[in-house]
Amino acid sequence: MYQDGLLAHYRAPHNRRELKGATGRATRKNPVCGDEITVMALVDDAVLSDVSFTGRGCSIATASASMMTDAVCGLPAAQSVAMVELVERTMAGAADISAIPEGLAPLLGVVPFPGRHGCALMPWQALREALAGQG
Repeated sequence: MYQDGLLAHYRAPHNRRELKGATGRATRKNPVCGDEITVMALVDDAVLSDVSFTGRGCSIATASASMMTDAVCGLPAAQSVAMVELVERTMAGAADISAIPEGLAPLLGVVPFPGRHGCALMPWQALREALAGQG
């Protein structure tokens, strides 16, 4: 069930594009496997009005980035950071999985595989950095 959702986002990722006028940008790299994801954020009046990503990553990193852009676009920036924290707690097994929005449910399939948590978290961590570094 979760695998199908991950693969759908990997095969046709949402918001994979350069974001002109981004107010924040951050890149996360995994030197072990070569994955690299750049997240761009546009914050207007404390709201994440647009978010995108570029780069290359494994199926989990790419799918996670795609789901992330869908989940946080339009949220207040502070709520987007709270979503990052929720995903981190979920990967660590410390969150109530019912708190995960439906669109992020495929990420639950990664929880039993600690070796892949870094893949799933890479775009989320880049989002946090992009929001922290935005003007």
